[in-house]
Amino acid sequence: MPTLTAIVPQLPSTGLERTSQFYRQKLGFREVGRYPDLLILKWGEQELQFWLTTDATLASMSSCYVRVADIGALYKVYAAVPGLLRSEHALAVRPWGMNEFNIIDPDGNLLKFGEPVAWEPEPGPLPEMPAFT
Repeated sequence: MPTLTAIVPQLPSTGLERTSQFYRQKLGFREVGRYPDLLILKWGEQELQFWLTTDATLASMSSCYVRVADIGALYKVYAAVPGLLRSEHALAVRPWGMNEFNIIDPDGNLLKFGEPVAWEPEPGPLPEMPAFT
């Protein structure tokens, strides 16, 4: 029977070199493959791919969720990178039980970093999700 071995996000990029520099220099990824229309990056054993496009609007509608261990430590590392974090995307426990922060890459792709926390949902209707821009 077939076995699922990985799910690899593929995000749009309008410039693979710029994307590679951002993810390597600011986020700590390493480049493991580059082709005319595809960039492959890794962080540890986790893979993230980017496909080349001329449509700059695609990234503003794209996102990737990254689960991490010790999100507080990662947030401190990224907070030390000038201009990387925006105050409206700060580390916070969300109503759905995740401690999260967000980063937007140069093309506009939304990277959501999260770690589960122990929580009890409040009784009643779920709160509305905030808009991330």
